[in-house]
Amino acid sequence: MDIITHLRVYDLEETLLASGYAMIEDYEESTVSTELASIKKNTQDSHPYRRALKLLRAPLNSGHCSFAKGIIVNMDLTFTNKAWIEFQRYHFADIITGMSTMHRISQFDLDAAFNDYTDPVIINRLKELQSTYQQTKSKEDYLRLLYSTPSGLKMTGRITTNYLQLMNIWSQRHHHRLPEWRQFCDELRTKLPFFEEFLIANGQLTLD
Repeated sequence: MDIITHLRVYDLEETLLASGYAMIEDYEESTVSTELASIKKNTQDSHPYRRALKLLRAPLNSGHCSFAKGIIVNMDLTFTNKAWIEFQRYHFADIITGMSTMHRISQFDLDAAFNDYTDPVIINRLKELQSTYQQTKSKEDYLRLLYSTPSGLKMTGRITTNYLQLMNIWSQRHHHRLPEWRQFCDELRTKLPFFEEFLIANGQLTLD
């Protein structure tokens, strides 16, 4: 199962072009529009693309890579509760909306809701608590069900972030102990345009 789905990337070419604004003396909208149309025809052969790779040779926190914040990424992300807690540490990756245990834990199909590492004994106990609440509708039984939910529960949410933040996440998580983080990082490389090339330029990745 893919972790990243319904992926959208915005303003990639516009941001590559804007990465050179520090070196211009005058802004002409018509010139920008013409250059942008040229970049979109063949991005990898364009001067802005080559300039971006040069800028990315600097450390991510140097300021030279800040243009990558302009490449906006929206995606649906399916993580366990454990990984979602870690994801929320990133300040420039916002959760737009997502599935909710608070609203729907009593209705989840618990046989299909967990990853393979969740102990079946724990799942069966949770099913008992879910059944009890469905019968009693007791607030106490609901809280017992809610707080007993293990961290292997898979939840899908939609996030918005950018290439700079994702490159930072990749640097910290591509060898992470949780397999879902490693899969997420692999999918970033294969699904985001030029992301692998950016990692290579930044010195984070070397292809054999």
